[in-house]
Amino acid sequence: MPAGILVLVILLGAGLYIHNQPLAAASLLILILSAVGWPAVLPFLERHSVQLGIFFLLVAVLTPFTRSELTWNEIYRSLVSDRGILVVTIGALSTYLAARGVRLLQSDPVIMVSLVVGSVVGVSLLGGIPAGPLVAAGLAAVLVELLTPR
Repeated sequence: MPAGILVLVILLGAGLYIHNQPLAAASLLILILSAVGWPAVLPFLERHSVQLGIFFLLVAVLTPFTRSELTWNEIYRSLVSDRGILVVTIGALSTYLAARGVRLLQSDPVIMVSLVVGSVVGVSLLGGIPAGPLVAAGLAAVLVELLTPR
């Protein structure tokens, strides 16, 4: 069995074990598409999946605004409060880290195995939830860059 296929099987198992349905479903989809042998589909997914994922994430985050009874005053106060400034700062930092994570995963896709192992440890031992692989990869990229001697 090729190493890449074995990694996908391990990721599928890890996704099922830590109840990370997106990881399990993505691994299964890629395994099926690879087995079926559709040569054009995998490069298309490789090129466009991150942007499509970000699009759907934004749709999910923005949809509640259509039902909200927010006033401009509430929005302004939430942005200029101490908590609001902190949250805006963390949001900006997390998007920067996610971009670094995308670059790391594109340049070294095997690193995803380490992220999944970290997720399994976090869920199993620390009571965490498996979220934010791009930010986790971005944080890893920044730390590796800082800790790697030049």
